[in-house]
Formats: sequence, structure tokens, C-alpha cells
Amino acid sequence: MTRLSKLAACMAFSALVLGSCKREATGQVAAVVGDDEITLQEINMELGDSQQGAQGNAGVLRQAALQRIVDRRLLVQSARDDGIDKQPDFAARQQQLEDALLAQLLRDKTARSAKVPSQAALDKFISGNPQIFADREILTLNQIRFSIPADSGKLRQLEQVHSLSAVADTLSRLSVPFEQTKVRLDTAQLDPGLLAKIKALPPSEPILLPSGGLLTASVIVGRQPSPITGSAAYPIALQLLRDRAVNETISQRINNLKSRIKIDYKAHFSR
Repeated sequence: MTRLSKLAACMAFSALVLGSCKREATGQVAAVVGDDEITLQEINMELGDSQQGAQGNAGVLRQAALQRIVDRRLLVQSARDDGIDKQPDFAARQQQLEDALLAQLLRDKTARSAKVPSQAALDKFISGNPQIFADREILTLNQIRFSIPADSGKLRQLEQVHSLSAVADTLSRLSVPFEQTKVRLDTAQLDPGLLAKIKALPPSEPILLPSGGLLTASVIVGRQPSPITGSAAYPIALQLLRDRAVNETISQRINNLKSRIKIDYKAHFSR
């Protein structure tokens, strides 16, 4: 056998060995897409809470979850084939998703380690927040929404009106586009100070508030008492107190890091 034929034989043998070493769906691996393994843990994460109570349908749900992951991996490969992972905005979006995931996982970890409030703390919270519990209401509001005028003088004219119809008339006269709508609002979602301000207004007096880049003039036209009392109040109070504790812990960690890590802003973004 010549040297060249020996080399060819060795290459053929190597290819055969490598081919026999391809990954297989065994153990904790549910499937292999090319060289990409899909584990049982990934299937469980895909399912989340949907398999709870499924019982007889659990196998069907797991199979469907696996197929969704397989299809997604194939789409990812297709995107890579098209060079999408090399486009300028891919790295920025990837960083954004990674940041959001790590922040959420940190929040979840903080929540698991949060101290469980005492019964006295729960009782105090419930009695101190009647708008969430004993005095909770579902408010129906008529609203007018409009973009903030560049001319602040137009806003000053709205301070002189005392009904929603007068707001509409004034905006029409000033050629400010607006839309009218009706919404329902849970008092449990309102800041207590804002709720007190709303309740102090005369029945037809609109309250003007910023909302998502717009200004909203609102008038309460209906109130539906929806109290949460007794044993039903405790799970809600527990969750709200735990959320508050998590938010305080996260804020404290951010402030501690700000005191230790130098942050250099471009002049345009400095504050």
C-alpha cells in the first residue's frame, strides 16, 4: 500500500470513528438536533406550570414541548445560516435579553430568601391599606386622552374648566386632537395619596394626570364596592409585603453598587 493510500485509509477510518461518536438521545438528553442536545430540564422549563394537574395528558404535553424546542432550534440554525447572528443589532439584543434574565433570576432568588411576614405585620398592613382591602372599589371612569401640547399656555386654559365636556370643548377650540374612552380601575392599584385626591374632588370635576406620554382627564362615573376581608385578605397582603421586601432589597443592592462602581456618563446623558 502506497503512502497516499495509507493516508486515505486513515482518513476514512477517522471519519468512521467520528461518525460513530455523534451524540445520541440517551439519559437526560431527550433529543439531538444536529449536534445540539435538548435535555429533560429544558422540556420541564418549556412546560413551566402547564403540566401541573395534567396527569394523563402529561406525556402529550411533554412531547409537544419537545417539538416546540426542536422547531425553535431549527429556526435558530436557519437564522445563523442567513447570518442574522452577525448583524450589528444582534449583540445588543442578546445583551438586553441576558440582562433581563439575570435580573429576573436575581429577583426570584431574593424572593425565595425573603423573610415571611408575621401575623401582626399582615394585620397592620391590611388595616393600614383600606383601599386594597375593606374599602376596595372598582371605579368606572370617563376619560379624555390627548398628547401634551407644546404650548404650555394651552394647558393653563384647561385649569379653568370643571367638567369633562368642558375639557373636550376647550381641546377642540385649541385644535388639540383627543380621544374619549371609558375604563375600569381597581382602587387597590392606586397610590393612597392619589386616591385621596381623587375622592376629594367634586363629583363632576376632572382630574388631569400624565399617563404613558399622554395627559388624561378623568371623571368617576361609577363605583362598585369590592371589599377583600377575612381570610381572603391574608394571601394578598403576604404577596404585597414580600414584593415590597424584594423591591427594597434590590434597591439597596443597586445603591450599594452605585457607591462602589464608577459610572461615567456621556455629557448628553449626564444628570
